[in-house]
Amino acid sequence: MKIGFFGGSFNPPTNGHINLAKKAISECNLDKVIFVPMGDLYEKKNLVSAKHRFNMLKIACLSDNVNNFEVSDLEIKEKKRLFAIEAFRIIEKKYPEAEKFFIMGADNFINILNWKESEELLNKYKYIVFERENIDIKKFINENLKKYKVQVMVIENIEHKATSSSKFREKRQENNIQNIVQKEVLDYIIKNKIYC
Repeated sequence: MKIGFFGGSFNPPTNGHINLAKKAISECNLDKVIFVPMGDLYEKKNLVSAKHRFNMLKIACLSDNVNNFEVSDLEIKEKKRLFAIEAFRIIEKKYPEAEKFFIMGADNFINILNWKESEELLNKYKYIVFERENIDIKKFINENLKKYKVQVMVIENIEHKATSSSKFREKRQENNIQNIVQKEVLDYIIKNKIYC
């Protein structure tokens, strides 16, 4: 089984996240994408509680009626902030038989050399990386990662800017959020008075 693990803050989960997961499944022949929202211990501005982000992801996956989406509380239930290498090792133990791919945007991947135990991250794991505007990810890989055994599949991402979580938070103040999140997710946001 080929599984993609899509980590992030998902603050909130948007149509963009859902469409990227679908694209990863179709272009990389994945059997499943598992969303892994970060926990409350991450110091990130305007981050709503992990409980809400987990619930919104579950709603987004159910609303889209995709059988091969799943949401994991792996990072949320940890009592400490996990480094990427720690999260990857937990996933490795939990899904030993699966072929695993870690899904992220180019804006995150270009920092991988600064991450804890980056050599293990680059030699042991496989990645699906979505392009971001103004980042030449293929050039970064060619110039910086040749000495590693890293396996990276790069996927074009033309819609990120219009459907990002930050765009939602910015537009929420203007009440101009059509098509950024699913209706069911928006209903949850309104009901729970988040991002007000």
